[in-house]
Amino acid sequence: MDKPLPLNILVKPAPVAEVAGIQAGRRYHLTLPAAGQAVAASHDPQSGIVGTYRLDAHSAGSETVDLSTQPVRCFVWDVDSLSPVVRSCLQGDSGPPAFLGHNRLNLHDAGLDGPEVRMQNGQPVLTIAPRFDLEWATGAFPSQLGWVQLVESSRTLQFEEGGSWVLLDTEAAGGPVLYLDDANDNRAVKPVCAFQQQGDRQRFNFITAVTQPILSEFNKKAVASVSVLEKYTGYFMQNAAPDDPERHIWTPVHLPIVWGWSIRVQQRYDGVWDIFRKKLILPTASTEAPALPHWQSNSVLCGTTADGCGAC
Repeated sequence: MDKPLPLNILVKPAPVAEVAGIQAGRRYHLTLPAAGQAVAASHDPQSGIVGTYRLDAHSAGSETVDLSTQPVRCFVWDVDSLSPVVRSCLQGDSGPPAFLGHNRLNLHDAGLDGPEVRMQNGQPVLTIAPRFDLEWATGAFPSQLGWVQLVESSRTLQFEEGGSWVLLDTEAAGGPVLYLDDANDNRAVKPVCAFQQQGDRQRFNFITAVTQPILSEFNKKAVASVSVLEKYTGYFMQNAAPDDPERHIWTPVHLPIVWGWSIRVQQRYDGVWDIFRKKLILPTASTEAPALPHWQSNSVLCGTTADGCGAC
């Protein structure tokens, strides 16, 4: 049985420049002196702007800036990626800014609680919980801090009489899907803490659990074991006005966090479900630049049914 050694993770946020008047997630007018510069800026994936970013439980994606409309509008998703040309040509459409710099999220430590099998409402449940020690400072503007978690997953039942059944397989979706653990809670972005006013700072722990019911029987067949192989990518996001999607979008406020687990659960001789194999990937900040997460389905829709793979 593989056990990870305790590891303290101190992650420093990407270096940022103190730029007055440019706010990540805010809508701006884009006025460039020449059409050629406008085309180059709006189609450069590193330009730091997008036409819009729409997300819900079913899908999420960004669009390029539409140069055919006047005035040309865009959203800033990464202030540090703005080219000098684009930065100089952004004009706010909701009055002059009253802030300087950026809001900052520092990840001081991260780890995993579990995995473990526990009883929940009389049923055994497999659970694991990433935990984060965070410091959230909104020195530039008030903002909501949220959490988006994508997953690449394969969950399989092995039967006592032989054969298997795939409970969840996200591969058919063509990429990571949004992780949902409750069909009744389809929020794409989960709040991490209360909406924070400008100038506030707090340090706190954030824990988010991943759970899976353990089925002892499925389709009238006795289950011998359950195998789970999953890789998660989590994004801490912020939004100055979540209820105003026409003027504000969710944007990354930290590097993506990657973690995962490979595990097999089966019954012991006394009938108690227990973990017989595990391998863990501790939460670690990715080296990728901040990016807007994209997905085309979610883990609830990707659950296999008798007719095939959900809406993937």
